[in-house]
Amino acid sequence: MKKIMILVLVFALTLSIVGCSNGGSQDLPEQGSTNGGSGNSKDDDKIELRFSWWGGDARHQATLEVIRLFEEANPNVTVIPEYTAWSGHFERISAQLTANDEADAMQINFNWFYNFSPDGDGFYDLQELDSIDLTNWPEESFDAVTINGKVQGVPTSLGSRIYYLNKTMYDEAGVDIPETWDDLMAAGRAFRDNLGPDYYPIGNVGYDEGVAMMTFGYLAQKYGKNIFEGDQMAYTAEELADGLRFVQELIDNNVIPTFHEDSQERNHENSNWVNGRYAGVYLWNSNINVYAENIDPSTNPEVIAAPFIKLNDEQLHSGVFDKVLMAFSVSKNSEHPEVAASLINFMYTNEDAIRAHGLERGIPLNQVAVEVLENDGLLEGLQYDGHLLIQDVERYTYHPYFEDNTVRITYGDIFTEFVMSEGTMDPEVAAARIIEDFNNAVEIAMEQ
Repeated sequence: MKKIMILVLVFALTLSIVGCSNGGSQDLPEQGSTNGGSGNSKDDDKIELRFSWWGGDARHQATLEVIRLFEEANPNVTVIPEYTAWSGHFERISAQLTANDEADAMQINFNWFYNFSPDGDGFYDLQELDSIDLTNWPEESFDAVTINGKVQGVPTSLGSRIYYLNKTMYDEAGVDIPETWDDLMAAGRAFRDNLGPDYYPIGNVGYDEGVAMMTFGYLAQKYGKNIFEGDQMAYTAEELADGLRFVQELIDNNVIPTFHEDSQERNHENSNWVNGRYAGVYLWNSNINVYAENIDPSTNPEVIAAPFIKLNDEQLHSGVFDKVLMAFSVSKNSEHPEVAASLINFMYTNEDAIRAHGLERGIPLNQVAVEVLENDGLLEGLQYDGHLLIQDVERYTYHPYFEDNTVRITYGDIFTEFVMSEGTMDPEVAAARIIEDFNNAVEIAMEQ
């Protein structure tokens, strides 16, 4: 009996030694975990993970800090950052996906899913990965990023274009912040008469996108329609021509400059925005900080998120559109999909990472991140002010093909051509061209 007991003890000790020599396996983090676990890798397994995104300097620095924190929590993982400005990023991602050489984790514009994954098989279905807790995002937020029942990515935030106005310049022009389009037209005339012909109440807005979206907002208010009906333009040529006449009114009333008055890009570095001659911008709320920070401080700017401009009290819709600003996806070709998903989860559930990330990709939809930011008093500022305005109005959601590059060029080019014509282009002719080219471009985009 004594020999049997000794043998049992020796056998148990042997198992214990074997169990302790397996490298200390690091299990997947449980759903909702904030421990930053890297996945089912062993401590002595060195993993390289590529992570790509676009943005400005502030977003780059915030994301690099998140990566540093993740690597600190997961010393066996090295994250290789691949970041660029917005310009050219679509082409870069497209080339990488075509060559099956994309990063493991990627920031993706929501409408790109329909280019890169029309059947839902272009990215890893995040429902199949254990290291990311999808329940921390509102269920309805996945509608825009789910194709054929497969979750292509986690949405970062929801956003809309907001009228951000420099109240200092409105005060100097002697006008109140406009509540209606008629108020805005009157403000344009007051800017011209009281400040000079090169001062504008909006000004810093691109003709191909910003002015187009102002127009579709006006049309939604007047006719109660979204931009799309099914997979076609919802507006008739007569209705869209009405919208183009609205654009001409904006120009004639000095709300926005003519095409030939300013050859600069309509962005945060435009000198007329910097020095206050452009007193407003119609901009995604996630982008306002870089604009506000770039105004010459000697002009004493006071930028505010203005309430959405109305047609009248009987309007049929608010004229506000929203969309998922961007998403994070995992490559279907990744050798470490759980680790890639864990990095994304870490960004939105690790408290230090949440603070480092802040609002660089908009007001987060992830409820853990919202709670941390709220408790720390970080949900404030112009971006958050715009976010609150969005919550108070009825909204249309962008059709995924509206921002398809081919579709956007078709309507954007004709809007720009109409503005360039300085009143010589027939609105009915331009409207008919937009509708025909728009519908053809959508059909092409859907076939790709």
